[in-house]
Amino acid sequence: MKKIAFIVRGNLKDPDKFRSNISKYFQGEFDVYLKFTRRSGHAIQIVEELMEQGLDYLVGVGGDGTFSEVVNGYMLAPPEDRERTVLAAFPRGSGNDFSRSAGKVQSMEHLYNLIKSGATMPLDLVEARYSENGEEKVRYYDNSFDIGLGGLVCQFMNSSGKTWGSTFTHYYNILRSFLLFKRIPVELTSDEFHFQGRVLLIVLNNGRYFGSGLGIAPGARLDDGKVNVVIARKVNILQFLFYTSLLRKAKRIPLGEVFYHEVSKCTLSSPKKDCPIEMDGEVVGNVPIHIQVIKHAARIIKIENPSE
Repeated sequence: MKKIAFIVRGNLKDPDKFRSNISKYFQGEFDVYLKFTRRSGHAIQIVEELMEQGLDYLVGVGGDGTFSEVVNGYMLAPPEDRERTVLAAFPRGSGNDFSRSAGKVQSMEHLYNLIKSGATMPLDLVEARYSENGEEKVRYYDNSFDIGLGGLVCQFMNSSGKTWGSTFTHYYNILRSFLLFKRIPVELTSDEFHFQGRVLLIVLNNGRYFGSGLGIAPGARLDDGKVNVVIARKVNILQFLFYTSLLRKAKRIPLGEVFYHEVSKCTLSSPKKDCPIEMDGEVVGNVPIHIQVIKHAARIIKIENPSE
């Protein structure tokens, strides 16, 4: 009997209904593991332990942060265990930006049918090496990374409530960050190109979206062995508002101070050591930071018609 594990963010609405739907579609046909997280980072620990069971399917239920933790727990397993396991993101969070590129699982029935179809696709993961509190760290991201304005937005988001909804709260914190943030000096070194200067933002995305539906990296693909680099030197708040409709459609911004590139690995550094850095919705570490794409590091369930 095949094994499937659901890693569910602890504050999921109506968990009893979710349990019931799992039983309806999977119980009896699969060995089912259902785990709820209790704190930040808990999913990494849960997945690391469950991978020893020889999982066939590993489903992250929540937002981008939950799925990112699932990925990091998965990468702690030996290669032979990872080769057996297929990943899936079941979006039940606020941003769900990874699923905008990979395709959205709409329901438990939809997930069951996708699994039964057997269709999968390769997924690149990106290794980031950096320091945090004087300690060397290695973390993997599946979707988004940025340094500068986005990191400040993430700091505000993680300390904000969402009384007015995720989208409104995100836009409020973006506008707030535009008013407070001062451009930072950054150097990016890669085999493909070199950049040095003051920036509002540098994005290194595996997926097309970040920031709750902003298609900042229109050229990004989840399986091409590269990250899409977006360098925004100068963008003011009025330009951001004017071009928001293009961002929502994952279109390039036609401004002379916004540049697009692709790299498979690079290093980011800055004389300003406390640059705000965001990785899959979490604030992490300090520069310098070394980025390298691991091509086809995992497999995910294939969704034929991504919703965005």
